[in-house]
Amino acid sequence: MSLIRLLQSVDKKPLRRLVGGATVSSLSTTGMLAVITYATQKIDATKEEFVDLPVALFFVATVLLYLFFESRMIGQFAADIEEAVDLLRIKLVRRLRHADLWKLEHFGRSRLYGSITQSCKIISSNSQYLALAMRSVILMLAILIYIAAISLLAFVLLTILLTLASLFYYRLEIAIEKYQAKLASDETTLFERVEDLLDGFKEQRLSSAYSSTLGREYNDLSAHTVDARSELHRQSWQQFVFGVTMFHIMLGLIVFVIPAYSPEISAQLFRLSAAILFMMVPVFGLMQSLAVLRAAREAAGRMMQLEKELASLKEQGSGAPVEKVFEGFSEIRMSGIEYAYPSEHGEQPFTIGPLDVSVRRGEAIFITGGNGSGKSTFIKLLTGLYHPDRGTLSVDGLPVTSDLLAGYRSLIAPVFSDFHLFSQMFGLEKIDQLRADDLLQWMEMKKVTGLKGKRFTRINLSTGQRKRLALIAALLENKPILILDEWAADQDAVFRKKFYREILPKLMHQGLTIIAVTHDDRYFDAVERRFHLDEGRLNEVTSKKKGKP
Repeated sequence: MSLIRLLQSVDKKPLRRLVGGATVSSLSTTGMLAVITYATQKIDATKEEFVDLPVALFFVATVLLYLFFESRMIGQFAADIEEAVDLLRIKLVRRLRHADLWKLEHFGRSRLYGSITQSCKIISSNSQYLALAMRSVILMLAILIYIAAISLLAFVLLTILLTLASLFYYRLEIAIEKYQAKLASDETTLFERVEDLLDGFKEQRLSSAYSSTLGREYNDLSAHTVDARSELHRQSWQQFVFGVTMFHIMLGLIVFVIPAYSPEISAQLFRLSAAILFMMVPVFGLMQSLAVLRAAREAAGRMMQLEKELASLKEQGSGAPVEKVFEGFSEIRMSGIEYAYPSEHGEQPFTIGPLDVSVRRGEAIFITGGNGSGKSTFIKLLTGLYHPDRGTLSVDGLPVTSDLLAGYRSLIAPVFSDFHLFSQMFGLEKIDQLRADDLLQWMEMKKVTGLKGKRFTRINLSTGQRKRLALIAALLENKPILILDEWAADQDAVFRKKFYREILPKLMHQGLTIIAVTHDDRYFDAVERRFHLDEGRLNEVTSKKKGKP
């Protein structure tokens, strides 16, 4: 069972504590049953109005024992399951942090979000029902043992009936789980249509045909999902009705069947009937727990399966200590580097390379080329985010192997074309507030936002403004290499000119090594060297004389 495996991922103690607490709770409940039936029969036999004090005190003791261990069991189990979920969640995030970029790009984000957020919430909300199910099973066994002490025949017949009912109930459970898995697949498709609507909102607003078709498909999927969920509810309810019917049959078996084969048991019918009625609580509790736990089991299974799959995404060498062997580097060189994107059978893959380029420390170069020429792939290869099929990335003649990759990457501060602006400066021990204020002023962002501690006071800005903040964050890292992928594309004409004629020269003067992808041919003369990509082939192009306005 997925929840039990999840619980055991911490250690063996939580499961032992659960079984121990459930056993004591069940025995105390069975003790209540024995005391109540004994006291009732004694009052009936003696016609007294009150049973002697020791019996009453024993009843109070069983109630207190139940209250203590039941509360402790649920509370401790909730803490244990939360710890297990937290450990698995941390493990998932650690797997993500060390994943290979290309593999992660093709993995799919919806599963990641669902497992890390929704699945954790489902398990946390419903996990206590596993403790109730465990207690219900043990209590049923304890009551059956109590019945065996009264009548062995009743015990045998009830055990056979419960066994057959459990097998049939389990078959119904398997059928429902299969149906629910199919429903989950349908709901995933429905969620994808919602993503299409949100991500392609502008497109569907500009095309009535597209919008109508998307709406019809969503309505059809929604209607199908409604029917499927209604059928699932019907099957679940039938399963519950079957469980209630079995309980009624058990009671009828005690009252109408057993006395016919064992007349001497008539004197014990009250005790047996009381035992069956007491069994009603664990039977119904078990049925309710199994129904609720279905979602929690599936959520735990999804999380553990995802953890296994993410393990296969790990980048070789990821997590290795940062070796600071490249800090005083003089030159970065790409020698004969080639990379081909995987393609479907029979299709021609996009290939970039061979790439032969060297970048000296303190140098600034431009990478140009048309859309789809391989500029972003070049940047990913240069930064070590993609691993080449052939060729070598080296620093001062030393190849950047997997165990040295973290040290090489630590030299680079990037602003990618699909950048993400973090609201907080992660990884920085201390921020030079004076320099941060100067950068905000320089980037003309002082009146728009600020930096309080390690957090920007406002980031819900235009794309161009957010890119300026991303550049500020990159510069505050004080790394020797700055990567800019189409940074100026979202800036207005005035600030774009400021970037190429003022900001870029000053950064070069400060000794930064700058590799910038750009389309702005008007400013190609801003640097001494430019490389042009065309269908994956890289050629160095002589720039015009610097100083063009």
